[in-house]
Amino acid sequence: MASSQLRPVSEKEKVDIWFIDPLMKMEKDQGLICLMILFPLLETIIRFELEIPEEQDAVFSEGSKELEWFAEFMTIRQDSAREVWDAFRNGLSHRAMIKGTIDYTLTGNDSERPAEEKEDGQLVVHVWTLRKKVVDKLKEHHRKLWSGEIHKFPKIHVQS
Repeated sequence: MASSQLRPVSEKEKVDIWFIDPLMKMEKDQGLICLMILFPLLETIIRFELEIPEEQDAVFSEGSKELEWFAEFMTIRQDSAREVWDAFRNGLSHRAMIKGTIDYTLTGNDSERPAEEKEDGQLVVHVWTLRKKVVDKLKEHHRKLWSGEIHKFPKIHVQS
């Protein structure tokens, strides 16, 4: 029996192995779990694109550049972005559920927009469209998202 060789994994490959590949395998009823992964990744992308230093907090308050970026990315109004961020990111990260502070629907239907606000105030999140937009950002930036000293990738090896 031939023994398998271990090879080091590049930083780009780690993004694929840990984030892109698992996200792209999700489907059907895995939307909530997908959102649990997407929102911390969104915060990482926001921090990178807005050049927020690692030692500084990202501020998601009314009128902040972070909320402006988030509203544009999600295709929602800026005046509702804070409430949406709080319900989704903070709810999922701290309680494993979206906060009930907003009226929302999750759908797997295809859309050109990751989210839309209905006239009745309901937020509709197109989970797989949002995933595609986040994955596109991961592919664009790859390892640069985690290039600082505080959040470094570990060294890993995989079988070749």
